[in-house]
Amino acid sequence: MDFASLLHQENFKVLETDLLQLGGSAALLGVLLHITIFRTSFCVENHIYNLLWLYATVVLFLFYAYFTITVLSPVQVLGRVALLTTLFNTSLISSISIYRLFFHRLHPFPGPFACKLTRFYSAFLAAKNIQYNVELKRLHKQYGDFVRTGPREISILRNTALPLIYGPQTGCPATSTIIDDEEERKTEPSVSNVALSVYEPRVIAQAKKLTAKVEANQGKPLDVTTWSMLITFDIMGDIGFGKDFGNLTTGKAHSAISAVRDHMRVIAVVSHLPWLLNMLDKIPGAAAGYQGIFKWCTDQVETKRKSWDHDKYPEDIISWILKAFIDNDVSAPPSEPALHDDSRVVVIAGSDTTASALANIIYFLAKHPQILRKLQAQLDRAMPNGPQSWTYDKAKTIGYIDDIIQESLRLRPSVSGGGYRVTPAEGLHIDEVFIPGDVNVFVPQQLIQTDERYYKFSKEFIPERWGQKKVELGTDKAPYFPFSLGIYGCVGKNLAMLSLRVAISTLTQRYDIRFAPGETGETFWNDALDTFTTCLPPLQVVFHPRAT
Repeated sequence: MDFASLLHQENFKVLETDLLQLGGSAALLGVLLHITIFRTSFCVENHIYNLLWLYATVVLFLFYAYFTITVLSPVQVLGRVALLTTLFNTSLISSISIYRLFFHRLHPFPGPFACKLTRFYSAFLAAKNIQYNVELKRLHKQYGDFVRTGPREISILRNTALPLIYGPQTGCPATSTIIDDEEERKTEPSVSNVALSVYEPRVIAQAKKLTAKVEANQGKPLDVTTWSMLITFDIMGDIGFGKDFGNLTTGKAHSAISAVRDHMRVIAVVSHLPWLLNMLDKIPGAAAGYQGIFKWCTDQVETKRKSWDHDKYPEDIISWILKAFIDNDVSAPPSEPALHDDSRVVVIAGSDTTASALANIIYFLAKHPQILRKLQAQLDRAMPNGPQSWTYDKAKTIGYIDDIIQESLRLRPSVSGGGYRVTPAEGLHIDEVFIPGDVNVFVPQQLIQTDERYYKFSKEFIPERWGQKKVELGTDKAPYFPFSLGIYGCVGKNLAMLSLRVAISTLTQRYDIRFAPGETGETFWNDALDTFTTCLPPLQVVFHPRAT
């Protein structure tokens, strides 16, 4: 027997003899990896793709080592590598699970068993019916005001949490979100009061197109969910990009609208698994299902850049952002990708959320004809000569319009969940409960804004609670944040309010609004999807000309 054969046999004996030791080492390595890497400040979510490549490389090396220095058959090699990887995986998962269940700083907080172990369960809840808001309601009813909805995540249903988490002096920074709050604030100059004065006549022009379509179809059922999206998308196109997307003219939805919907439906689920988003972004073609809107927004920015005149006063939001970017203004996006991300913010925040709000308001007015009549009476007093005397200056003086908007956004905000924030290192106290540091926390908007502890007749549509009955119903101290709060508050609030006031006042001054025959509104209310922004089912209503 030559020396090489002898060495080969000896190596084989060593591997066979030490298989148990190798298995023990693999198991120990899993525990050590959890303790030394996963529990440190190292952000696993941002490096999951690289970690998986490293894992695959180690597995391939094991195959290579066994095939090179042993005479085992392929099946035997496969069995041994499978054993080692199984021991490693089991020890890693067991270590993480034991820690999260019994030693994690959030282990005292109640919540579903699976939520304490993994965010896959919250992703499952979000995917089940695409109604995560409904699932959260069930969880809070079962577990109370503080629910552990993830290994490092708490959902909080306390009014006192709002100023601490979202207030102006909050020490809780925002986590990464679908619509990044910091990116959204970069558009602030473009929606200032000065800019709004430029946008106002263009919003009114779009509203006139809508009333013309309603007039052409008066007495016929119209799906206000669709038409609300058409007008807000056209407003967004004009004010956001300086373009006419023609939705109201054609009566058909632009292809980008379906791209927005596809994007949001996917995000509704995978946003619970940020590491999965990061990984999909790195795999060619894997993110195609939800990134169609990304390419469309990028194309809009580049088209705008080619025709944009730097010396001309900006007349749309993207022009403002381009000007800031080229001038290196402090409000400018820091990079080309960030510039394109800003355009996505304009599209989603500028159309989807306002469309949801408008459709919901029309639903409430159709359901509560006495409120519609009260609004119409106030419009008549302010503009006694009818629609031809309508002006926005007169319409915005009617406080009842804002009361209706606020009450609708209370009962069904356009974003039913709350924005995620991270607690400061020292933690914070919310009433009698201490929340540890470096924990994701949020307050679900729709749940707390309809909580009976804070609102009298909390499930009823009572616009007067924002006006003449504010003191009686105790509205001032109640939680309300459909546009968020503090430094992360929605900078597009004034533009959204402008669009809603114009659309509501011009429609209700001319028309009575009723559910179409066979329409009850129940499906519209019960089957809405929580896709970060609220995705509404169709709602058939009929617009009848008011009697003169």
